[in-house]
Amino acid sequence: MTRPRRVVLGTSALAAGALASLLCLATALAVTNGGNWFLPTILATLIWGAVPAAVLAFCAGAPLGILLQPVRSQWLHVAAFAGLGALIGTGLAALRPWSGASAGFMLSAALMMGGALAIGRLAVWRLVSVDPEGHQDPLSA
Repeated sequence: MTRPRRVVLGTSALAAGALASLLCLATALAVTNGGNWFLPTILATLIWGAVPAAVLAFCAGAPLGILLQPVRSQWLHVAAFAGLGALIGTGLAALRPWSGASAGFMLSAALMMGGALAIGRLAVWRLVSVDPEGHQDPLSA
């Protein structure tokens, strides 16, 4: 017995969402950093964050996308990706030893990561295939 696949997030949509999330996170980090370091912060985040963003997208985002296939509402998908980002941001903030894992730092990391993943999922809203009835393609089974 298979579950109905109402919303399918393909590989290209996952990659585009990861890129949109990375751009959003780079901009958020640059804004919070401020000063004359705006452009260097964005470029450094894009360069050093490309591989971790791809790894997290395919190791955490793909399983979440598979789990959410029977869920028809894409808004719930956006909320689930925001929650995943908040969990990842909190976990990464807790691993940073020199911050002392302060509550303010953890909250800002969770909000930035959660917001970035939610915007990344919103960016691929039209790239996913949606079947409101949940019919399976006989060739894909």
